[in-house]
Amino acid sequence: MDKTNLEIPTELLEAAKITAEEARTQLAIRLYQLHKLNDEQALALAGDSKVIESLAWTHQETGRIDLDEFLSWASHDLKTPLNAIIGFTKVVLKGIDGPVNEMQSTDLTTAFNGGQRMLTLVNNLVVMARLNRGEIKLTRKEVNLAELIGEAMDSWKTQNLKIPLTSSITIINPAFRVDSGHVRTIISDLLTYAAIRVSEGAVSLAAGDDHKEVRVTVQSRGNKLRDKSEMDSAMLGFISSALVNLHGGKMDEPRETEDGLLLGFSLPR
Repeated sequence: MDKTNLEIPTELLEAAKITAEEARTQLAIRLYQLHKLNDEQALALAGDSKVIESLAWTHQETGRIDLDEFLSWASHDLKTPLNAIIGFTKVVLKGIDGPVNEMQSTDLTTAFNGGQRMLTLVNNLVVMARLNRGEIKLTRKEVNLAELIGEAMDSWKTQNLKIPLTSSITIINPAFRVDSGHVRTIISDLLTYAAIRVSEGAVSLAAGDDHKEVRVTVQSRGNKLRDKSEMDSAMLGFISSALVNLHGGKMDEPRETEDGLLLGFSLPR
């Protein structure tokens, strides 16, 4: 078997607090988990039969799989039955299959909303899995960022009619090279993230730029909820932060305020 020498700076190993042998073993484990190497190849790289044999046993005997990988390839099968439930529930609610009484309408509306909620969670899980596996790439184009943010806000408003949304966008030089779709996702997710932390409140967005970057903040104000929707917050925070990082930007740590939540991020020019 031909060999290739891989040089790793000593300071990196010291920073990671591992030896060269441990780094080689960890590389073998990760490549094996990603199905880039088979058992024999991973063993040859790791030089430790017990480590790879343990991993092989875990996969083959216990049936454990890489959840990120599973979600990536099974997303269609996961969402198809949910879309069917949502679609046919909507058909019945509209009376297309015949009249429904008030009690039936209430029950069907509950089922419809539950289906929509579950579909949102599944979609977020799939996006998180794809981000974890590095499957999401940017397609950058020069856009007017001020207009793009405004469009994302308008779209969010149509889906959240009961939540007041105000903005202050003072971007002097709006030409930025970004992935438009992913920036819309960042704006939408952060608005939702802020909104779900309060009741009977409002959300505001502010954006400004300088010669280096654009700075965006989102803040909610209202009655702070005891139930902070931790799962939704974790999902939305992870997705938006990962997409900001892909753009070379930086996400601020969420900051609790007296009456809401403050979020922010920056994107380099």
